[in-house]
Amino acid sequence: MTNPIKYPQPPVELAGAVEHYLYGCTPAEGCGVCTALMRELEDAKEAKNWTAAYDAAAEVRNHPHHDPQPTSAIGVKAGA
Repeated sequence: MTNPIKYPQPPVELAGAVEHYLYGCTPAEGCGVCTALMRELEDAKEAKNWTAAYDAAAEVRNHPHHDPQPTSAIGVKAGA
């Protein structure tokens, strides 16, 4: 018969996989908004404010980094 552990133990660390999934993001090069959000992300992580860190990372991921010009149905830029 096994002896189950009947007392609390330290949390299990998942070697950064979850942290990268939640807080990993790539800012657009030269984008001031992304730079400010990355600063917010780092500050929140240092303060261990995980909600603010996730919010900042999500904003970087969702920030429109693409060319704002519309494209036609066949993928050619309008007016080209």
